[in-house]
Parts: sequence; structure tokens; C-alpha cells
Amino acid sequence: MLYKKTAVIGHPVDHSLSPTIHNHWIKNLALNIEDYKKIDVHPNEFSDEIDNLIDQGYYGLNVTVPLKELAYKKADRLSDVSKATKAVNTLVFKNGQIFGTNTDPVGFESSLAKNIIENKIKNKKCLVLGAGGSARAIIYALDKMSGKISAYNRTEEKVVLLKKQMKINIENLDATEVNKKLEEFSFIVNTTSVGLSSGPQKDLVDFSNATKNCFVYDLIYKPKETGFMKQAQANGLSTQNGLNMLIGQAAASFYIWHGVNPEVSVDLIQNLATD
Repeated sequence: MLYKKTAVIGHPVDHSLSPTIHNHWIKNLALNIEDYKKIDVHPNEFSDEIDNLIDQGYYGLNVTVPLKELAYKKADRLSDVSKATKAVNTLVFKNGQIFGTNTDPVGFESSLAKNIIENKIKNKKCLVLGAGGSARAIIYALDKMSGKISAYNRTEEKVVLLKKQMKINIENLDATEVNKKLEEFSFIVNTTSVGLSSGPQKDLVDFSNATKNCFVYDLIYKPKETGFMKQAQANGLSTQNGLNMLIGQAAASFYIWHGVNPEVSVDLIQNLATD
């Protein structure tokens, strides 16, 4: 008997590598579980689609952009991390209730080398681009790592709301300020959809203003080198994409659903490199 149907939902979701990761673990661990799917869910239909998926027997879902804040509102019960971030990336349907948690913060922190945390984040100025569900997870993690956080979003009101809800000291920058102050930051992270093949191709910041020891991180992992990363590299900056964060948050979700800590093997990395 197959059980514990799981999937990732988002809009768009075609780019997601989550099925490659989860299905690799399901196969290698010989679990009696249906293949992990990817399902496009429009934000306007979110609540009804969740109900439909529960009726179809789904046990758990990963939630990606732009649905993380909607998932937070849909959940009956929430983890402390989800309460703090006001965003959910992992849902569990059990005993007639919807439980929501957020494995993005632990996935993000686990993806960073120790020297990056110590030399670029701890007690250093960090810039977060964006103010959606992913940004909330990153801000939560940076705050736990003792980063001094500034944020820029085209809609400034979203940063104001985020700051109020999360109760974290965040400097809210406008478009002019962010480029004037860029040289102050040792860590810059993009949480927006800029760089996705289906997303807008626009420059977020002028990297010529950045200090040369600044480390640039993009949550996007497909393409492996986004336009955002290439602009940073063209100005001599070191970069990292979001693949290791994806794997880290996936492993945490997998454990929540199946009670098994999956191995991040060389085979998995090779599969992701060719997918």
C-alpha cells in the first residue's frame, strides 16, 4: 500500500528541483511512498486547492513562492519558527488538522560555510532584497546569526509590515538609499524572483558600489548562475546560489514527514547538476 503522498506547490513551479531531491531519497531509502510531485497552484485558488489536495490523500506539501504567507494563514497549528516568520514552507495534514512550519531558516543557515557566518554575517551589516515569505525566513536566520539587517523592497510598506510583525530591528531602505549604502554591506542576499527564467530581468542593485569583500547570495538555484549573480561576479564579488539551502530545507521537511534523516550524497548532487 502506498501512503504519505507529498508534493511541492508554487506558481510557477516548473523550475523546482524538489521532486529530484525527494524522489532520490524515497528511492534510495526504499520507502513505500508515492513519488513526490510538483503542482502549480495559483494564489487566488490557494485555499480551495489545499482542500482538494487533502481530499486526494496528500499528507504533506512543500510551499514555494508566492504561497508561503497564504500557507501561514491556512494552517490550524504553527511551529514557533512559522509564528516568528509569519510564513510556512512545509505543511502536514494529520488528524483533520493542517500543521505549518518553516524549514527555510535552518536550510539557509546550513548552506553557509562557517567562515561566511563568522566573517560576513556575525555583527556585520547584511542586506536583504525582498520582503516576501522567503525574505522573512532569511531575516529570521540572519537575526539568529547576529547579523545587522537592512532590507529593500520596491513596495516599502511590505518591509514596514514585516518589521512590525517579526519584531526585529530592520533598517528599511528605498531605491536611492540602497545603492548609496551598498559599500557598507558584507553580505547581500536576494530573496526575490529576479533571475528566474519566468521572472523579471531587472537590476536590483548597482554592484559597482559594493565593497570587494562583500559576499552575494541568491536564493534562486535554477539557473545555477542568475543574472543577479553574474552582475556581482562582474564586479569581482564572490557568490552562492540557493541549491544547498534547497537541499537543507528539503532534508528537514523529509524528516518531518517520514521520520528519516536523508543522506546528501554525491549521487544526489550529480543528479541535481544534470537536471
